[in-house]
Amino acid sequence: MTSILAPFVGGPLGSVAAIVFGWAARRELDGVGAERRGYVLATLGMGLGICLTVAWGAAIAFGVWTIERRNEARHDAIANVLAVGETPRAPEGTVETTEPTSPPSKAVPVLQKETLVHKEGNVTIVDVGVSVSSLSQELAKERAAAAAAGETLVVMTTKSECVSCRSLSASLGDSLMQTALAHVRLVRVDIDAFDEDLTGLKMPHERVPTFFLLAPDLYPRDAIDGGEWDEDVPANMAPVLGAFVRGKYETRRQSFEPIQNGGIKL
Repeated sequence: MTSILAPFVGGPLGSVAAIVFGWAARRELDGVGAERRGYVLATLGMGLGICLTVAWGAAIAFGVWTIERRNEARHDAIANVLAVGETPRAPEGTVETTEPTSPPSKAVPVLQKETLVHKEGNVTIVDVGVSVSSLSQELAKERAAAAAAGETLVVMTTKSECVSCRSLSASLGDSLMQTALAHVRLVRVDIDAFDEDLTGLKMPHERVPTFFLLAPDLYPRDAIDGGEWDEDVPANMAPVLGAFVRGKYETRRQSFEPIQNGGIKL
C-alpha cells in the first residue's frame, strides 16, 4: 500500500520510493510461502513507481529543454536587433557613436549587455542590461537601491526605434524635467529584450514609452504612457510626469484598470 500511495504524495521522490517499497515487499513476501498476501499490490506499486519515475524524468527534461530554448530565442532576437538596428549608444560618461539629430549623452542605449547606472542632474538613470538573469530580480535590486537613496522608483519601457523615448531622454537635463523627476530612479527596460519578463510582471508594453510605479510585489500599481501629452517637449512632459511620480496625476486621457494578480491594464 505504501508503494502505491508514495507516487501520489511524494512527487518524483515518491515515485522512486514506490519502486523501493514495492521491491522490498515482494522480496519479503517471497519468503512467506503459499499463503503470502499483497504480492500483486507490491508488484502494482513497483510498476506504478517505475512508470511515474520515467514520466517525471521526461517532464523535468522537457522543462529544462524549454528554458534553454527560450534563452536561445532571446539571445537570437537580441543579436538580430543589434545586427539590423541602429548603432548602440551608451549613456553619458562613456564612448559612443553619435547621430546628427540626437546628442550622444542623451540617447537611449540599445540592448547593452551590462546594467548601466548614471546620474542626470537630480535623476538617477538605470539601463537594464540583457545579461541579467531575471528582470524581477533586477527591479527588486533597483527598488532597494532607490529606498536607500530616498528615491522614487519609476520603470520606463523603451525600444531602439522609439522617437519619443529619445526625445524624453534628450530632455532630462532641462530644468523643468529636473524639477519634475527630482529624486527619481528611472529604470529603462527594452521591450524587445524583456518581452516575456514584462508580460509576466503584468506590465503592458504595447506602447512606448510607458511609465510604471510598482507595488511591493513588483506588479505595477499605476501606469501612464506618452499619449498623456502632445509634442515631446519638456513643457508638455514635465507637468504630467511630475504629478504622476508623486501620485497626484488624476485627470488623464486614458484610464487604467487593475487586472488579475495585481498590475495595470492599458
